[in-house]
Amino acid sequence: MRTLRFCLALFLAAAMFTPTETSAQTIIGAKAGINIANVTFSGEGVSASADSKTGFVGGAFAQFGIGSPFFIQPEVLYSQKGTKEDDVSLAADYLEIPVLFGAAFPLSNSALKPMVFAGPAVGFVLSCDEAGFDCKDEIKSTDFSLVFGAGLEYALSSVVLFFDGRYNLGLSNVVETDVEEFDISAKNRTWQFMAGVGFPVGS
Repeated sequence: MRTLRFCLALFLAAAMFTPTETSAQTIIGAKAGINIANVTFSGEGVSASADSKTGFVGGAFAQFGIGSPFFIQPEVLYSQKGTKEDDVSLAADYLEIPVLFGAAFPLSNSALKPMVFAGPAVGFVLSCDEAGFDCKDEIKSTDFSLVFGAGLEYALSSVVLFFDGRYNLGLSNVVETDVEEFDISAKNRTWQFMAGVGFPVGS
């Protein structure tokens, strides 16, 4: 419950944030890329992960400067996660909301900026499919995670291009209560690689 309150508080703070005159430029944009997703299983006598599953990730973001070189970046992403083992595939689609805190470092005489970022994320299950069967009732409706990543910004005359790679570390046991009775824990683990374009809207 404390994790939920913390994530919601950060998201509300980001959503309500209004850049001041001394803040860096505000950028609004869209991004898309791939997930390399997996689920790790643990419990009494169990410690394993299945094979990775590739899926789509993409959505919108807003980057607010909070004094050079720092920024806060809330995002809303459609994220395809899951895992597979032999011929059986588990696909779980999420609406994911990260709130990232980062820093971008200008290079001398260059429009290129390396950046690093980290922050919490909350995901809401949209659908779940296991070997053609609906498994939405077997996984929890929300998933909390931490995001760590790095990337590049490249400023053109009227747009900013982005590329980033990140690791999404699931904190929640995503299996439903009746499965938990068997002392089995399952947590999402996802590598994400995205490219995007942003449009500056501030000074």
